[in-house]
Amino acid sequence: MHRKSTLHRLLPAASLAGALALTALAGCQQPKINCMSAHGDFAAVYELESGDPNSPCGQLAGDVIGMQTYAQEGGLNGTPNYNDAIVAIRPGEIGALLSRAMNPPEAGGANLPQDQWYEINSIGGFSAGLPDDNDFCMIPDFDAAEISLPLLPLVPPTEDDPNTPDDDESDPGLPEVAATTIRYAWSNAKFLVSADAQGTQFEADLTYTRDGCTAEYHVLGLYPAIGCESDDDCTADDNGINPDFAVRCETNIGMCVIASAPPAYE
Repeated sequence: MHRKSTLHRLLPAASLAGALALTALAGCQQPKINCMSAHGDFAAVYELESGDPNSPCGQLAGDVIGMQTYAQEGGLNGTPNYNDAIVAIRPGEIGALLSRAMNPPEAGGANLPQDQWYEINSIGGFSAGLPDDNDFCMIPDFDAAEISLPLLPLVPPTEDDPNTPDDDESDPGLPEVAATTIRYAWSNAKFLVSADAQGTQFEADLTYTRDGCTAEYHVLGLYPAIGCESDDDCTADDNGINPDFAVRCETNIGMCVIASAPPAYE
């Protein structure tokens, strides 16, 4: 598709800095910044809305998902057009499975070629260049991400060698993963974009399919992805999360998440 072919020719992550270009001041009103997502890993919590909760596709609690904004070509004098941006979403689940599948069988993989283009990124374009009056930037739909993988073999655990007390050779190994096809279809995404929240909160709908089983989720995401054991971990001063955000520890995934749909503020 056009978006996918264009993605290979887009500027690197550093181009995000240009997305902060300000529009003209209107009196003393805070100027808007261009629509964007934060660049990096989001902690995403999934709420099942339809589907069998006992099925393999109905048991997702959340994930760490990678996010990146790319400005399209067409700006003045050869610069990027920051009013025309797309976002790529890569779920941690299929990213990790693909990475493993590229390993040799003795390392739990299937020797998949590393130079092949795999459809693990969902790509969608913002419907406008600037946030609306509620500081939201919308992406109505995305190209779906889908990948089919062969069986990934078991890697047995390795015990520590008692003859080398100074070294720990133990390894938990890897479970077998049956051959599978996974599909992510995102829609109705909303990013909170303001001077205080530069694409660091989002919500979206997700239709998740695995081997013919389908479930629908509502997803809330927070940047950056920070691990936690309690709510106190999520409100620590040095964890990188905006201290104005209303956050909590989602113990099912061990990650800090926003406490409600955006805008989630204390």
